[in-house]
Amino acid sequence: MGGISYTLLQPPYETNGNQVAPTIGFSDFFDKRAAAMLAGQTYNPVVSYDLAGQANGRPPLWGWDYKDVAPRLGFAWSPGWNNGFLRAFSGGAGKTSIRGGYGIYYDHFGEGVISAFDQQGSFGMNTVEQTPIGQVTVDTAPRFTGLTTIPTSLIPAPPTGGFPYTPPTSVVDGGSQISWAADNRLKTPYSHGVDFSITRELPAHLVFEAAYVGRFARRLLQQEDLAMPLDIVDLKSKTDYFTAATMLSKLAQAQTNIKNVTPIPYWENIFPTGVGANLANLGLTCANGTTGPGAMTIAGSATQAMYALYACNLHNETNALYSADLFCNPACATLNGVTQPNQFFDGQWSSLLAWRTIGTSSYNAGQFTLRGRLPNLLFDFNYTLSKSIDLGSDAERVSRFASGNGFDDEIVNSWSPAQMRGLSGFDTTHQLNANWIYNLPFGEGQWFGSGIGKIANQFVGNWRFIGLMHWTSGFPYGVENGNNWPTNWEVLGKAVLSGTKPVTGTFIDSAGNPNIFQDPASAIKQFRFAYPGESGQRNDIRGPGFFGIDVGLGKSWKFTEAQRLEFRAEAFNVTNSVRFGFSPPLGQGMQTLMIDNSVPFGELNQTLTRPRVMQFSLRYSF
Repeated sequence: MGGISYTLLQPPYETNGNQVAPTIGFSDFFDKRAAAMLAGQTYNPVVSYDLAGQANGRPPLWGWDYKDVAPRLGFAWSPGWNNGFLRAFSGGAGKTSIRGGYGIYYDHFGEGVISAFDQQGSFGMNTVEQTPIGQVTVDTAPRFTGLTTIPTSLIPAPPTGGFPYTPPTSVVDGGSQISWAADNRLKTPYSHGVDFSITRELPAHLVFEAAYVGRFARRLLQQEDLAMPLDIVDLKSKTDYFTAATMLSKLAQAQTNIKNVTPIPYWENIFPTGVGANLANLGLTCANGTTGPGAMTIAGSATQAMYALYACNLHNETNALYSADLFCNPACATLNGVTQPNQFFDGQWSSLLAWRTIGTSSYNAGQFTLRGRLPNLLFDFNYTLSKSIDLGSDAERVSRFASGNGFDDEIVNSWSPAQMRGLSGFDTTHQLNANWIYNLPFGEGQWFGSGIGKIANQFVGNWRFIGLMHWTSGFPYGVENGNNWPTNWEVLGKAVLSGTKPVTGTFIDSAGNPNIFQDPASAIKQFRFAYPGESGQRNDIRGPGFFGIDVGLGKSWKFTEAQRLEFRAEAFNVTNSVRFGFSPPLGQGMQTLMIDNSVPFGELNQTLTRPRVMQFSLRYSF
């Protein structure tokens, strides 16, 4: 059997015309930034916002997708083998069915994308003016003169209004904002679904089924930073920024004396004006050899100047780059003979996240089911062995700026999104679940008390015991990089496993609290901070899983055709089992899994299960 379907999903628009879009498509903006950095250049255009959408007679935020054709194929076969080995396998004619199918399935999307852009990115419609970052210090900040008087120098000028509207273009006038964008090249996400199963009828009213299920998704929505700092390549040394910055970070981590830091071609070529920088006056005195007797106060090379800067921002290297690129401290970059700010960072945004259809995922599972239809018992028992891999597991409704940030799975390095590929946040290798309905064998016509009479049977007979059971192996987690931003200005990223993978599960630590690690003090030493350009390792450890049993006991009495009395007693999590997990990341990582938070490291601070609840009900129907 086969078929085909066609999907045409209209891009959403605001019916009253209260809609804007950037004058430069952000997908083009991102692509040109990427091309420029590989060519040793920068790309920093001024982006304005103008009215958009069907109600204004203008193009939508993203184009129509006219190619969403979805074929479906399927087959079912019941072999009629009645002789020899094949009969032993199939059980004879009509006892076995073999089925399979394939299809393409398109998602319905757009609501969350529009909601995030409307709230955080519709400049001119919804504009938040921010006080410029890093403009004042404790010594130079203006003072408050009253409880209700804000120094005027801290208040940015109000937007002028009207369209086109241009957000501030530099840090001194309120630029370098953290905001949200809408990608103009979104496509409808889709997936390939594959399944194959064999169902076999067994003796004693049992049925067994074994199935393979696969789902391979493409063009999934993924949050990516379109204004991430450029990884500019120095064409002379054929070195990129991330590589050069990592070299400085490793030197700082080893506490290398600044006098022993030899010139690195990248820094000499890209930041040549750093030579002679007065490190003491600039406050760059964190590196070994910049204080005390014989300290270096004047940088002898551009590399030494930048080393002094990065040593003061170890593990937080985007802060170092921000200082150099926006404030020329200790030097601004020189590209093609031009020395100026904002060669790496965009002038209008330090971070500009957007939903983009660049994600992929793959799910493979073996599913095994045993069903029973016995005289007093109906049951299903299911086991699933599976693995799910993706670039990120956040749903469209939980963007970076939404409440409850899902799995906190924004892409860290926009120039290398494949670094995020790992286990899905919801992946569980093993799952068991069962359900049953058991008519207790008491009362008339049953194994026990079959002759007790009608009156006694009203109390003893026709009781029904029902239940649900669910168990999973451990959920995946990743160790957080702490409150550090080595790669992306806004997105934290994960730590990197550099030693032996620690033993995980549910253990009691020295403070008497549940912990994911058997030995937290040893476990934290197996991870290191991510270097510039690294995203860290996502979901590379396993925590506890889930377990719960819900049961119910009930009986009904029928008085007339229309009148019935029903009693039910139910218990949820009847075993009162406890399974632990971590509180939601909320955009800042899971606090007790941060590599710079050693005291409660790995402490499980949330329960995945609820305490046992029992309820009783009596219902009269008429």
